[in-house]
Amino acid sequence: MIKQKEDAVSPVVGVMLMLVVTIIIAAVVSGFAGGLASGKEKAPQVSLETHIRLKGGMSGADPSMTIKHLGGDPINTRNTKVMTSWVGRDGDYHVASTVAATGESSLNTDVSGKYHEPYLIIPGTGPGSDNSTWFGNYIMRAGDVIKVDGNLATGQYGNTVTDKPVIRDAGNLTGNEIVNVRLIDLISGSTIYDKNVVVEV
Repeated sequence: MIKQKEDAVSPVVGVMLMLVVTIIIAAVVSGFAGGLASGKEKAPQVSLETHIRLKGGMSGADPSMTIKHLGGDPINTRNTKVMTSWVGRDGDYHVASTVAATGESSLNTDVSGKYHEPYLIIPGTGPGSDNSTWFGNYIMRAGDVIKVDGNLATGQYGNTVTDKPVIRDAGNLTGNEIVNVRLIDLISGSTIYDKNVVVEV
């Protein structure tokens, strides 16, 4: 009876085991590097459209800003910061940051004319008549439009409508300026939206 040599089996098994271990280590390292093990929240992925007009507010003569949700994930405005910046013709840099109001502020005061912008547009509903439309109280979904009226700043109509201006020194806008508009997810710290918007006359 002829004996078969099996000397090559042990080295082959050893090489295969080393390959398997190498692949497992590579997968673990890749997972950590890709953030799979961090558990970090992801910012909403959205498509938005923004317009800033010199004459688009409720009076017809005041400036306004609208942001339309074209598609993608919902945006919880409670967890969102709106930031704007622009450079005036005089070279001055104007920066504003808006987050949902907290505590005893306009957000919790059901008084006509007191509301927190940008508010959610609902046909037939005024911005101050339903506090569910105030910034921080609604979730923005595909098809929704939010708007800021008037001078886009604190003190509109003699009431506190925002904690800070949505666009600082908006009364100095004359048209054709470029305003950078950013939405930042406060949970992840990531930017949801970043767009340079030309002011429409």
